[in-house]
Amino acid sequence: MSSERVVTVSRSVWSRQALEGYREMWRLAWPVSVSSATVMLAQIANLFWIGHLGTEAVAAVSLCSHVLFMAFGLTQIVSVSGVAVVARRIGEGDAREAFAASVHAAVLGAILGVIVGGAGWLGAGPLVAFFDTEPAVTRVAVPFLEITLAAHAFFFVSMALGAAYHGMGDTRTPMIVSTAVVALNAILDPLLIFAPGELVVGGFDVGFLGLGLGVQGAAISDVIATALGCFVFLALWLLDGPFPKAARGAVRIRPVELWRLLEIGIPASVSMLARPLSTFFLLKVIASFGTAPLAAFGIALRAFSLNWIPYSGLNAAVATLVGQRLGARDQGGAWRVVERGLALGTALGFAFCAAYVAWAEEFIAFFDASPAVIAAGVPFLQMIAVGILFNGPALPMSAAMNGAGDTRPPMIAAFLANWPLKLPLAWALAIPFGLGVEGVWWGMFVSILAEAVALWLWFRRGRWTQTSV
Repeated sequence: MSSERVVTVSRSVWSRQALEGYREMWRLAWPVSVSSATVMLAQIANLFWIGHLGTEAVAAVSLCSHVLFMAFGLTQIVSVSGVAVVARRIGEGDAREAFAASVHAAVLGAILGVIVGGAGWLGAGPLVAFFDTEPAVTRVAVPFLEITLAAHAFFFVSMALGAAYHGMGDTRTPMIVSTAVVALNAILDPLLIFAPGELVVGGFDVGFLGLGLGVQGAAISDVIATALGCFVFLALWLLDGPFPKAARGAVRIRPVELWRLLEIGIPASVSMLARPLSTFFLLKVIASFGTAPLAAFGIALRAFSLNWIPYSGLNAAVATLVGQRLGARDQGGAWRVVERGLALGTALGFAFCAAYVAWAEEFIAFFDASPAVIAAGVPFLQMIAVGILFNGPALPMSAAMNGAGDTRPPMIAAFLANWPLKLPLAWALAIPFGLGVEGVWWGMFVSILAEAVALWLWFRRGRWTQTSV
């Protein structure tokens, strides 16, 4: 972005035309944010229930949550590519090809989901064993991970269908399906986790009809809710999808279209995976300092999930609108979408940074009030909160490049910041330099700053507006 364009942003970001643009972004963003809120709150509630089973159970789920987030990163293959291709075809005015793109995304999602689910079921034991956790943690973590990963066969298809709706500009239907899935999961969780009389809250027996399956019950609840949600999504998409009836019909699966989706989606997936996969190895370092830092790390990540609620909506709106504008060959309109996204992303970054710094101890203690967990978690939460000041504006830039189908620059920035930088730096500060687990926190903080700077330098060149999809 040139200096002349920066001046233009400052003059136009709150103009009448800009306000209309903000309203359009709001229309697309709020359903995605509501959907994210329900998912995140369900995860927090899930951890809250599991917290009643002890620190070992919290540590096990925290460990598994990071592995599951890596599996979620693979869904970006169909999610990001589905939005980019469908939105571009809609911008071009070709609804029939947009529908065909959604079919290919769903087929690719089914293939990838089966592969990930099967590999996860077979590899859960070795994955957990890699961390050399305490035996009590391992006994809980392995079956939880096996069962939960099995649900990804359904989850991938749902993500692909949701991407098709987003690319069309319909974010409400995915919100409704997601909210229903979360509601079902929330009902099943305590019933499957606790046995009758095992947990009484305010005089109410939480597990009054429960099976007492413990942490495994939470995993089974997730599988049931995810599978039912996938079937509902498929039914809605086939019977009353977002595409005009004239555009729907038999679609011949073309390998070239599947490859197009992979070319766009794989870099986006690598970009998202670069962070959790590198941290996967850092978890071994964190676990070497005991169960408390491991639990604190998982709790802090759950706390940070709150800021993803508005950012998920903002990113979805930016990606969809950029794709549609570029499909209509309106590069100026695409730039204006990003300018508004940057303004909102920066404002959100300041707000969340202030909240996390001010109430770090309260966030940690809500899940686990033990002094050791609080002592490890508070500095991490506050340090990464400052990183949000830089990460907040970077997210809309990454979303714009993803929506344009130019997914390689975010991938490269994420890789460089997390692998050659974060991994060796965090390990060196933690062990050779003797900073302990706080050395890991510092390594992660530096990587956030480096990735944000790299994204900005790449984005301002403007090559994402020239990408063909």
